[in-house]
Amino acid sequence: MLFGSHQQSRIESKEILPGIIAISSILCIGTLGFSAIEGWNIFDSLYMTVITISTVGFQEIHPLSDAGRAFAIILIILGVGAVTFVFSTIAKIFIENQIYWIIERKSMKSKIKSLSGHTIICGYGRLSRIAAGALDSSNITLVVIDHNEEAVKKAEADGLLVIKSDATHEEALLEAGIKSASRLISLLPSDAQNLYVVLTARELNKELYVISRAEDESGEKRLLQAGANKITAPYRVGGQKIADGILRPFVTDFIDLATSNTSVDLEIEEIRIPDNSPINGMSLEQSEIRQRANIIVAAIISADGKMHFNPSGSTAIESGSTIIGLGVKSNFHVLQEMIAPPPES
Repeated sequence: MLFGSHQQSRIESKEILPGIIAISSILCIGTLGFSAIEGWNIFDSLYMTVITISTVGFQEIHPLSDAGRAFAIILIILGVGAVTFVFSTIAKIFIENQIYWIIERKSMKSKIKSLSGHTIICGYGRLSRIAAGALDSSNITLVVIDHNEEAVKKAEADGLLVIKSDATHEEALLEAGIKSASRLISLLPSDAQNLYVVLTARELNKELYVISRAEDESGEKRLLQAGANKITAPYRVGGQKIADGILRPFVTDFIDLATSNTSVDLEIEEIRIPDNSPINGMSLEQSEIRQRANIIVAAIISADGKMHFNPSGSTAIESGSTIIGLGVKSNFHVLQEMIAPPPES
């Protein structure tokens, strides 16, 4: 469902097309009629037809015969009706669109106001669209902030909640529900803009998980100091991936296979251990994750952020820790059932 909107007049061509066809036909009939009845040239006949159906009151360019006047009377009746129909239809559509826009905007504001734990995306460029597509497919609620008209249209077309505003303004972040949001992604064009967004967002919501982009190392450092949890540097990452494609082509292919949304049934996933998980407190061997779910446990990240690569069977699984697994997609459903608490009776 499309929630975002921007003010625009959407003229439905199918509604006014009959009127346009009628006016065009009357212009043709009038031009040919005056030319045939009065013997005028095409331009004079067209001019006479236009001033007749528009009722502007200009005098006749040439004296009219009785037959010409009778023809003009018929032309006025038909022409005024067609013109009135077209303009009244345009006015109706414009008013309906204004009402629709007002109702839709109120609905969008109400929807955002009721959100909790959503993700705010500042800027809707190419990088943001890719990220939004992946997040939206995972049923994560998104709110986009962008002041660019074309970017707003794209976000609307993608079915997202949209706020047309400058993301560096505190009012825009508040309207996007920053205080009840869980995550913020700032992918604005410059480090200065992203820095301002991160500082403002962190001030409004200290628990927010913030991801931002940086153009260079100095930008990364400043954004981390401002309160960003994670920084992405597209140019550095892209350059490194190109180099890896030459130096380690098979490793690169394997990582792409496991992390991209392809038809191959393989993925790398992370699953957090809740407090009431049945395997909480067990060792990796006791949990039988590898045997029952057929998942390769690549790492276990403890609640305090310490990472254990290639954990041994004696590694403890504790609440708040996160399992990084590699396997086929269907097996992760089995792992989720093993980790999830039993349903309440």
